[in-house]
Amino acid sequence: MTTIKKPTPERLREYRLSPLPFIEDMVILENGELIKLEEWQKQVLKEAFKRDKNGRLTFNIILLSVPKKNGKTTLMSACLLWALFAHTSNAEVFCLSGDVMQARLSFDKVAKMIMRNPLLRDSCKVMKNEIYVPDTDSVFRVLSTDAPSNHGTNASFVGIDELWQFEGTKDKEGRELWYAMTHSPTREAITMVTTYAGSDTSSLLYELYQIGLKKEDARQYTFWSHNNLSKWIDNEYLEQQRKRLPAHIFQRLHENRWTQGSNAFLSKAEVEACKDYMLKPQICGKENIKYFMAIDLGLQRDRTVLTICHKDPQDNLVYLDYIKTYQGSKKNPVLISDVEQDIILLNKNFNIKKVLADVWQMQNSVQKLSRLGVKIEGFTFTSNSIQKISQNLYYIFHNSLIRIFPHKMLEDELLSLNAEEKSYGWRIDHKSGGFSDHVISLGMSSLFAIQEDKPDAGFVITGAPTLEKFQEQLKAEKLLGPTIIEIKEERVKESIKAKQDFPTLREIEAWRNSRQL
Repeated sequence: MTTIKKPTPERLREYRLSPLPFIEDMVILENGELIKLEEWQKQVLKEAFKRDKNGRLTFNIILLSVPKKNGKTTLMSACLLWALFAHTSNAEVFCLSGDVMQARLSFDKVAKMIMRNPLLRDSCKVMKNEIYVPDTDSVFRVLSTDAPSNHGTNASFVGIDELWQFEGTKDKEGRELWYAMTHSPTREAITMVTTYAGSDTSSLLYELYQIGLKKEDARQYTFWSHNNLSKWIDNEYLEQQRKRLPAHIFQRLHENRWTQGSNAFLSKAEVEACKDYMLKPQICGKENIKYFMAIDLGLQRDRTVLTICHKDPQDNLVYLDYIKTYQGSKKNPVLISDVEQDIILLNKNFNIKKVLADVWQMQNSVQKLSRLGVKIEGFTFTSNSIQKISQNLYYIFHNSLIRIFPHKMLEDELLSLNAEEKSYGWRIDHKSGGFSDHVISLGMSSLFAIQEDKPDAGFVITGAPTLEKFQEQLKAEKLLGPTIIEIKEERVKESIKAKQDFPTLREIEAWRNSRQL
């Protein structure tokens, strides 16, 4: 563990003037070692925090924009730490974002940096949403976009991570929060922004970008790079990301370029390349092929869609074998019993390895069908799981690793979806009034068809866990409720194969009534 030396009075004066010496002396990383700044980071800190002949900071707005994964959030957190302990007494330090989760990333990084450093840890009180330094009466807090409650603050340092998440129009809360945190004329205040490019040219970030580009504000320092400057970003990583991300998202994240109006999930050419006009929907499968079924349930306005996929061991391609759409309404909603009947009949005709169903809406069906020998598991829709579905769907369509038969509703959905960026990453989303039921069902069945193989048996989607590992991850994140149904392999004695006899619907209903299910 790195030993932290108590700074001399001379060194303390250096801390007061610039964050660079403080960061190099005081910031300990996860590996227990002092931070080693990249040369470009040192240069940015020297330029952004330079002072004039009177000792006054030259800039009070710092805009730092580099591609993703170049260490800008860590650098921001280190500067926030400096502002809390060394910049000034009675400091009011704030970390804010258009997304509270994003703002908390920097807060948590600062808190961990403090806990790793005994000199800092013993000098402050770290609480859930606030860090307080009694000796200097300084405080650090996270702010949300609830702008009206933030007027009247007397900030000495404001850190904003990923400003692109702020709302673009002037009447939105994000811009109001920016106005609320305007610099106090009575103290040496700094606003530091770390971000990559956005897609909205009416946004606050774009205005600051233009100001920096044209050098219209003498007190705004702007560092904007399209290049990956940190040594840990190599060509192999970039090529991997290029294959997995839609082109406009790759350009924004890894080239730091503005991409207005180009957030379509897939292009028509990508969908056409995966469409095979010789393929037809299958009514039964092959015994030596493992099939995966998924149901996206919508009882009234949304549609219920059932899909079956498999991955061919010969060509390593994913194939869509079957798709069925159920359309309900308020007067005539989709009957879950009809879906259950189809699940049973399809299990008779396909060697179904796994059936995936929405655990919250089909909990009773999961329990019922599992008792009948159907290998069905609950699938929990969370931001994390939708992100995985989105990334894997993009990967297989973008790289032509899936084959689908012509299906108008599925194709229309694929071409109408957008790739939307969130604080936790990106995911597919449909426009207002649109649908994504076919895509989500296909995403579920194809995801688990891909995961079935070992890494050396063809392509696999890196980072996509098995369902069992995924459920463990959800439990660790406290996202998996007690109603999750986990089907143990030993409870199902027989594997489901083609031509195996299953009970009729009438027999099932009689059995269900006798059990009072």
